[in-house]
Amino acid sequence: MVETPAPSAPPPSVPAVRPVFDAVDDPAAVAEVWRELERNGCVMPFQSYDWVTTWLAVGASPAGARPMVIRARRDGVTEWLLPIVVERLGPVAIARRLGASHASYVLGAWRDLAAGLAPQEIRAGLLALARREGIDAFALDAVPVDWDGIAVPLAAALPRRPSLDDGHALRLTTSFEALLAGRNAGHKRKKLKVKERMLEAAGGYRISTAATAAEIEATLAAFFAQKAASLAARGTADPFAAPAVRDFWRRLAVASCGAARPIFELTRLEAGGAIRAVIGAAFGGGRLFALFASFADDELTRASPGETLFFRHIEASCRRGLAVYDMGVGSERYKAGWCDERVPLVDLRLAVTPAGRIVLALTGLRDRAKAAIRRDRRLWPLVRRLRARLAGHRVAGEGRAAPD
Repeated sequence: MVETPAPSAPPPSVPAVRPVFDAVDDPAAVAEVWRELERNGCVMPFQSYDWVTTWLAVGASPAGARPMVIRARRDGVTEWLLPIVVERLGPVAIARRLGASHASYVLGAWRDLAAGLAPQEIRAGLLALARREGIDAFALDAVPVDWDGIAVPLAAALPRRPSLDDGHALRLTTSFEALLAGRNAGHKRKKLKVKERMLEAAGGYRISTAATAAEIEATLAAFFAQKAASLAARGTADPFAAPAVRDFWRRLAVASCGAARPIFELTRLEAGGAIRAVIGAAFGGGRLFALFASFADDELTRASPGETLFFRHIEASCRRGLAVYDMGVGSERYKAGWCDERVPLVDLRLAVTPAGRIVLALTGLRDRAKAAIRRDRRLWPLVRRLRARLAGHRVAGEGRAAPD
């Protein structure tokens, strides 16, 4: 995968007053303007004030990392805020998205996405800020090329390469039946009916949103256990394993309880007295972001509780008047049956110092090797099977070493 420079285009007419970029260490210092951008501008939940301050409060960033908020102002007016974390690889400081993969897409908080900062202004501003703040390179992943039909200036400001995976979404309608009509409605309904009968036979089932601290605790406990088991079986590291990350989701969900405009909520499917599937979703700009999902691998797996929960969750999203149901980054079978839109994403890389250039070159080699494996239709399934087999051996070995 070849890294390409920022797209060249005729420079637009740039206002005479150049923007000033600086770094804000305490988000509270820009809380008022941040909230204003959330009300009147373009802000994703992952870069909202509550999301960022909750992440920082639990200390979920890597040890030794320095969080900061990049602020761009023109004539004293804040145009853009971007929360980042500066991580150290030995003596080299790399600026990355705050929240890692839990932050999903990277956009920042914009006053006017369409007519705000120009790409060349962003590049110049970030370079100047990096030199003042001792940043050797920028490595910002999962930046949308455009958002709701508007080109994202950040995506055009820095050298970029396609992300390993794009996002996947579907446009909602007020009529769920109309939405189903273009997605093999008969087959989906028939399949759902069979699965729901199986769930009913297990003692009945219900779908609900966790609305109290106790329900949130139980729902997250089920999700963490289900996700950990699923990832372990595939030999994949669990991004939810860290206690601080788990505390982050807990606090975010509790803070949203009873809110007129919740930022995050947990929906679960219960059957036979247990939570069998979970979806965690964030909200912003009329869009629902299905951030994570899990289902129990147990006696009701054949009833596909995860598929049933997604079906009913999308149906409920139509009733809520949401415009888009975003299933996030990555290609999964369950997404293919629903999503009709791709969200093109790019990874941005900008070296500021010679040391930063060396680190980006080395990590770029690693990332390109990973991408080549993932895109090889014959090799990638073999790698996944090998991971699962090794994971099974590890689990079996652990069991023998620590018998009951």
